[in-house]
Amino acid sequence: MLQAQVELWVLEAQAGDKHAFSALCQHFYPSALGFAAKIAGDSTLAQDAVQDALIKLSKTIYKLEDPATINAWVFRLVRWQVLDYLKVKNRYKSLSDIEISECEAVEAEPEEVMDGVKLGLSKLPPLEGQAIYLFYLEELSIAEISNILEIPEGTVKSRLFRARKLFKQVLEQEN
Repeated sequence: MLQAQVELWVLEAQAGDKHAFSALCQHFYPSALGFAAKIAGDSTLAQDAVQDALIKLSKTIYKLEDPATINAWVFRLVRWQVLDYLKVKNRYKSLSDIEISECEAVEAEPEEVMDGVKLGLSKLPPLEGQAIYLFYLEELSIAEISNILEIPEGTVKSRLFRARKLFKQVLEQEN
């Protein structure tokens, strides 16, 4: 039902309803901020990037033809904005140079488990970390991740496979 509500907000926002757009922003802000922080490794930069991405969303939401693709649309805007910020600050050389920051705590998870998850995610290569973050923490589909990261679905699958394997190795080394 939540996805249906989000799609309704998209349609209403496209029609000019400011309250619907505000609801969309409130819905996406926490997850977009988490994703931006994973890419940037800097919470301040992530906050700025998400704010600017939501401003861009307000100006481009009318272009969205299928409200069901709003998740991919938002995360793609956030990703582009973070990468633009990193380029401007001369911190972005190539995506492989970006380190993923540690995961923020997920509600209702034991502290010890989260420490292992944080450590494991921080040690993953950036692209694998982004894929695993979007797939497991944001629960996006392979197709949506493919759209966000601008890579083929097969590449998303291989990155998820590699990320799981690396994540398992990291956790085993810690025990």
